Amino acid sequence: MASKKKPANFKVTKSKNEIMTAVLIGLVTALIVIVIGVILLHANQTSDKTPQTAEKVDNGSVNLGSLVFRIEGDKAVVRNDSATQEIRDFLKAEVKKLGCKDNNGVAVVIAHSQDEKQLLLGYGCGNSAARMFAVKQDGGWKAISPTNQFNLFDIPSCKMVDENNISNEIAPVCQNEKKVGDNLSYDYKIR
Repeated sequence: MASKKKPANFKVTKSKNEIMTAVLIGLVTALIVIVIGVILLHANQTSDKTPQTAEKVDNGSVNLGSLVFRIEGDKAVVRNDSATQEIRDFLKAEVKKLGCKDNNGVAVVIAHSQDEKQLLLGYGCGNSAARMFAVKQDGGWKAISPTNQFNLFDIPSCKMVDENNISNEIAPVCQNEKKVGDNLSYDYKIR
């Protein structure tokens, strides 16, 4: 007959070091979660205060680029003056004139003259890949038709910049297109 043995009673004990280590790991984990939460909360609050250079227009946008800011000392300060508002309104009207089928017109100020009366713009439907100039004349803004006036490298024709008195600040180089038979070439001129 088999003998019946009583199971041995095992007592599991943890040392003070093991308990303290577990508590410390729990506290560090909780602290990390709290720090991450505070960082995310702060990031969300400050991102709402960051000035946006792009403004939605239907499914597209207008972007004043560096015209949104003025430099005061060593800081860039957001401009909200009548000059920038006038340009913003002009660009919004130009975006609507584009007639993009998805209302996703885009207009971006790429460069501007020092007196802010001439602009080099990027524009198009869904992107700003095409180029054109805009000038302030007679108290309002006027777009200069870019049709066939910029080459594949976005260099404007010398004829267009000369006829429209475009500043060399925004068009430092121009080109003269030459076509002989099927061969197309450009002569570039530093203005």
